[in-house]
Amino acid sequence: MQKLIYLDTNIYLDYLENRTDRLRPLGEFAFRLIKRTIDCEFNVAVSSLVLAEIKFNNYTKQFTDLINSLKDMNKIVYIEMNENDNLKARKFHKERKTSFNDTLHVVLANKVNAILITRNLKDFEELQDLIEISLPENL
Repeated sequence: MQKLIYLDTNIYLDYLENRTDRLRPLGEFAFRLIKRTIDCEFNVAVSSLVLAEIKFNNYTKQFTDLINSLKDMNKIVYIEMNENDNLKARKFHKERKTSFNDTLHVVLANKVNAILITRNLKDFEELQDLIEISLPENL
């Protein structure tokens, strides 16, 4: 059975912008993860929260093209966000003093038993007991 992964918005941005840091090809790491998805190793969970963050960063068309390509290959699982998800995220956000959006990403990924893939492990330290979290190059 293929693993289900939930890509944090920063992974999509690494890919779309072909980003690097001083030493690492972050865009290449994101590309390899997407390639592994195309090669049937993973399915990708996508939420409206990711779409909203992508839209905020002005990459809606490129993101939609990528998601539609993966959708055509039956590689996409859409997560329907509901009020219960918001309530869970608010609870953890208050208890653990984490970013609300990051907490909501964890709640949504957990909802479908996905592995959360992010570049910002530090942002999720207080939530790592709730879900498996990985860098793209470590998966």
